[in-house]
Amino acid sequence: MKAQLVQFWRARAPRERFVLVAGAALLALALGYAYAWLPMQRELMQLRDTLPQLHRQAAQMQRDAEEVARLRAHPAASRQGGSIATVVEQRAAASGLREHIATLAAQDDGRVRVVLPRVGFDAWLAWIGDLQTAHGVRIESARIESSGEAGMVRVDAVLAGGA
Repeated sequence: MKAQLVQFWRARAPRERFVLVAGAALLALALGYAYAWLPMQRELMQLRDTLPQLHRQAAQMQRDAEEVARLRAHPAASRQGGSIATVVEQRAAASGLREHIATLAAQDDGRVRVVLPRVGFDAWLAWIGDLQTAHGVRIESARIESSGEAGMVRVDAVLAGGA
């Protein structure tokens, strides 16, 4: 194969050789432009478009992290009612959610698991907000799923008492 190419090349006149080399160079440039340069430029433009959005997201995440640190450092209000399970149950009764609680089980000294099979999402948020502000109770983990009805959810959460 190599010998045939060398023979083909030697059989060409100098002007034909120049045209073949120039054509090959143009073809290489065109392929490089089409398969390397253009895709890189498209990707660069896309990255330039998404960079401001990523900066905004990073700033928001930083603010959220600062808020989490502030809330964790916030001292909890003293619980005159005793254990966290007692406080959670009393606040549920006061807010009218006690009948929605299927399970209220203390896990250890500072945590309680609460399962509400069907509760209004707004009522759940108000109750948790009250527990947090008045008693320093925070959500350690939660699984909230739609119950199929508008505004109604199923909640399985672990609540932790303040430090």
